Amino acid sequence: MNRRISRAAFPLLLSIAIASCSAAPPAPPAPAPVVYVPPSDAPPPDEWNLFPDPTTGQVDVYHEGEYVGAVTGNEPAGQDPPIPHPVAPAN
Repeated sequence: MNRRISRAAFPLLLSIAIASCSAAPPAPPAPAPVVYVPPSDAPPPDEWNLFPDPTTGQVDVYHEGEYVGAVTGNEPAGQDPPIPHPVAPAN
């Protein structure tokens, strides 16, 4: 009689195991909405332009379209940040 119960229980247990493995996982929660709040007093546009030369390491500095100078790496150690100084253009 024990053998009949185990033979009858095996298909039942097998079907329960297959059903539990094939169940779909729950859906992930929806992401929180992204809210953008622009700053109330936006800063004025930055009118500085920097043009680095990777071959020499010199950085030409322009402010509102006018040439201010360059940062060449030879500035005094006490300048932080380095102050651009006029440099003759290399032709």
